[in-house]
Amino acid sequence: MTKTETIFKQCGACKHQWQTIDDFIYDKKVKVLWLQVIPNHPEANCIIFEHRGCGSTISVLAKKLRHLLSREFNYSEDLYGTAECNEHCNTRDIMAACEKPCVNAQDRELARLLVSLKWGDE
Repeated sequence: MTKTETIFKQCGACKHQWQTIDDFIYDKKVKVLWLQVIPNHPEANCIIFEHRGCGSTISVLAKKLRHLLSREFNYSEDLYGTAECNEHCNTRDIMAACEKPCVNAQDRELARLLVSLKWGDE
């Protein structure tokens, strides 16, 4: 790889590299685990993946993948942890949609989209 070439992601454990977002997303050895919400800092939200090639986890900032969504979310309020929150972001086992006008709803939808793209890779 030349100095001008870039990679999308590299596994911190085994050093496997994915050149593009598509290479990473469609790799059968990469599984979506959950959305990690950073309260009051939605630009720091991450999608957590498992690299089945070596068993480690890999985080990707959700904002690097938001272009995959088919619609824009224009919510500015962070409802995470409030009485209005339906606590989907705290749940790893159920990927239910969030219907609340919360700034984290777009990343929840992004995680759901990624799971659907990976469906059948189990």
